Amino acid sequence: MKILPRFATLLLGIALFASNANAQTQLGQPTLDEAKTQIWCATARFVYEDTGVPELKSTLRCDGSLQAFENSIKADKQSVYSRLYKPLEGRGAIYNGLTTDPARLTKLTTEIINRLKNPARTNDPVRMQRLTALETGLKSFVQNGTPLGDTGADLVAQEAADTASLADTTVDSDVGVALPTGTSVSSPRTYAAESTMSKLFAPIALVFSLLSLVLFALQRSHIKALNARAERHRAALEAVKLAMPSDSPSLKKLTPELQREIEKVVEQRVATALAQTKPAAQNLPPRPAAPAPQAQNRPPVATAPSAPTPPPAPARPVAPVAAAPAPPPAPQQAVPVPPAPAPTYTAPAPMAEAQVAPPAPVIPAGPPAAAPRDDFDSLVPPVQLPTPDNWSVAPLLNKPENQPTQPTRYYVKVPVNGGFSEYDLQEQPQHDSIYEIKVDAQRPERATFRVTSNTAVHAYAIQSAQYSLREACRYQQPSTPVSRIVTDEEGTLFKSNGAWQIEQKAAIHFE
Repeated sequence: MKILPRFATLLLGIALFASNANAQTQLGQPTLDEAKTQIWCATARFVYEDTGVPELKSTLRCDGSLQAFENSIKADKQSVYSRLYKPLEGRGAIYNGLTTDPARLTKLTTEIINRLKNPARTNDPVRMQRLTALETGLKSFVQNGTPLGDTGADLVAQEAADTASLADTTVDSDVGVALPTGTSVSSPRTYAAESTMSKLFAPIALVFSLLSLVLFALQRSHIKALNARAERHRAALEAVKLAMPSDSPSLKKLTPELQREIEKVVEQRVATALAQTKPAAQNLPPRPAAPAPQAQNRPPVATAPSAPTPPPAPARPVAPVAAAPAPPPAPQQAVPVPPAPAPTYTAPAPMAEAQVAPPAPVIPAGPPAAAPRDDFDSLVPPVQLPTPDNWSVAPLLNKPENQPTQPTRYYVKVPVNGGFSEYDLQEQPQHDSIYEIKVDAQRPERATFRVTSNTAVHAYAIQSAQYSLREACRYQQPSTPVSRIVTDEEGTLFKSNGAWQIEQKAAIHFE
């Protein structure tokens, strides 16, 4: 029974000893304070090397406790104590929530490296190389226990040849303390100047590049819009030309001169046909009245021969027989073919009197139909003579007013190739006629033109001025909205190769 309490006491002692052994640092591993001392010593050496005062490294107490190291840097010649050690280690806030030594050392290493990474000196490749070497050494020490040496010694030897003296007073970018006069920095600061130029001009170049691309895109879109607008105007002009009324499609293939000649020939043929058919209709009513006037004209013509030769007096009654109204209708129906009145040619005596009598040339003065039909047919050969109706029609064909008059005023829409084509001319104004052409009556090959006074067309002409006004008019580009065109001076045209070519442009202005 006494053995059991003793055995329990022995087991309890062994357990307590094991717990104390685990709480202590393993053999060969530094304690937490020793590890912190080594980390802070390596950090202080880096700061002294970076600020150009490597001789201060000999004042550090790196072989003792953390308190001894703290006393060696309290002089704060380079603000190591006030800027780095006291905010991190003195307050101890960075260790809150951390229970293991490796976690605390890792946190301390991270905070130190973050404090040493000054944004103003990130472009210095030499300093960044030394800072990377310090970070690698600290991590190796925390993870593997690798002893920390002077990580910047080898790099300082390489930089010695390139070190140049700077200004008398140099401000430390890490700790913000002015260095004594005559101190030098291990690396020159030319990298920062180059970086400033790059930072200044690189964005400017990028902005100009983007601006040029935007302008190019805008110009390309504008050119496409202009091309599309030109195509629309061209299509509109073609549609208007196709929609223009056309009386005869075949006449478009003929020249204007040939059309006029054809019209003249047709009118002459129609007038001739009317003249041939008109006498038959007009001679029927006047026939009964024709013998009476001839009877009055006959005695004066026959009075001269009646005085010396009274024997022909009995022949007077023969005249009424010859002028009887029965025979005239038969010859009128056979006007083209001479009649053969055989029974009436039995009196040769009057033929001799007609040959001797001087009134023979008086026949054209009076109507030939008024003479006795038998005497007239016996004296005149069988030739068709013009009737009184033909005499009245023939002069009408040659009168200027019956001939087709040439129009002196035309209307046209737009000029084409520096002139107005005769195929586009219209004698009456159309809904889209922009120009009015007036032909010179004295010189048919010359003409003048002007913009029409129809204000309804002016809006379309102003909108399409590039196609409708530019080739034919002189004007100043309006700077304000306009709605009307006023012709200041008429333009001149001359006819050439079936078109009216523009000799002088018309002067206009907008209102």
